[in-house]
Amino acid sequence: MSAATRGRGRPANTSSGDTVAAVLQAGRRLFATRGYAGTSNREVAAAAGLTHTAIYNHFGSKAQLFTAVFVDVQDLLIAELERSAGAAPGRPPLPGAMLDAIETLRAADPSYVEFLASMYVEVRRHPELQAVFREGPPFPIVDTLRGLAGGPPPGATDADGSDPMWFWIAFALGLAQLSTLADPDTFAATVTAFRRQFATGPAAGPMHRTPTGDDTP
Repeated sequence: MSAATRGRGRPANTSSGDTVAAVLQAGRRLFATRGYAGTSNREVAAAAGLTHTAIYNHFGSKAQLFTAVFVDVQDLLIAELERSAGAAPGRPPLPGAMLDAIETLRAADPSYVEFLASMYVEVRRHPELQAVFREGPPFPIVDTLRGLAGGPPPGATDADGSDPMWFWIAFALGLAQLSTLADPDTFAATVTAFRRQFATGPAAGPMHRTPTGDDTP
């Protein structure tokens, strides 16, 4: 993954990493609970312990902040997908790696998964987000899922005209929605049922990265 690709959505100045991490954490939690329209940069700044003007030193608009939050969550998701897939090289990486990744993010901070569950709805509702998510180059998570799924290269399809990458995006979104809407016992039971159905267990070994609210983009 190139530095230019990974930099998409990140603030131009990341020298004050603690401040940026606090803004991303506050933004993620507010976007997840209040939605894009119900969240203002002023509220995010206040939740991060900043003056309302300080946030513009790092994010020029609310759309840029939302995109940066997504990039941060995406990078954590990619790291967990790759960690899980690498920990069990003898098994198909999906769906086990996806189940592992969602469970890890959910345990670290539910707002990671809550943000993922709501973001595609927010993108559909707001043209300024559509301009970023639909009209720009694909985010790295697309290629990551395509690689784990063993799908065709970008622009190509399987013999039946499908691209399995989209199935796994839908699977991830469904898991995120379930995590947000269901009680913990129901979510855990559903994940267990998926693992039994696909004969996959959690990847062994230590976490490659444990997400926290203090992660710096």
